[in-house]
Amino acid sequence: MSIFRVRKIAFINFGLLLIFLASWISWYIYPLARTITKEFSAYEMTDGSFEYGMSEELGFLEEHVFYGKVSYAAVPSLFGGSNIPFFDKIYFQLNGDSKCTFVLYANDEILDEMAEWYDFSAMNASEVPMEVRAVKVGDKYIVKAMESTDGILSWEYLMDGYHFYWCFMGVCLVSFMFVLGLVLVIVGIVHKPRRVAEQVLSGDEE
Repeated sequence: MSIFRVRKIAFINFGLLLIFLASWISWYIYPLARTITKEFSAYEMTDGSFEYGMSEELGFLEEHVFYGKVSYAAVPSLFGGSNIPFFDKIYFQLNGDSKCTFVLYANDEILDEMAEWYDFSAMNASEVPMEVRAVKVGDKYIVKAMESTDGILSWEYLMDGYHFYWCFMGVCLVSFMFVLGLVLVIVGIVHKPRRVAEQVLSGDEE
């Protein structure tokens, strides 16, 4: 097998790998990206304008605010405790309702600050009353803010300071990987070695 053929296959394989990774990462980004688009659509006013912040007139809080005590919490085994954005998350439920699962996307810094007033692994975790604000994506609810009698994980700190930033970074990364992968696949398919190209040109001249 010629060196060119090996290089051609390597280009195509590496390009397909990048496209696969971009698709895989986008699957992790989707829930957060969907919460952002849903939130903006929820804040759209009747005149077509947008209002930032929480407003009772929009009916948004009534549909997406939950009260209760955490009855179940778990960290996914894959990437659990990795502190990697989108991958590291906590699943939990309130009041024993197994049909309503919340997903908290947060890094170690956020969880450490939150642990000062609430820790999912604490002995009294199931005794603390909680208010959870979330956006439904698929069959799960993505947490936007949490509050108990001892502290609060605000929308500005969680969504504005963490989710928005990493969602933007993730979209940029996925776009770059997809475009680069596509370019490598196209180059691997259409590119011809110089010797073959010269033979084609000489054949055309004859």
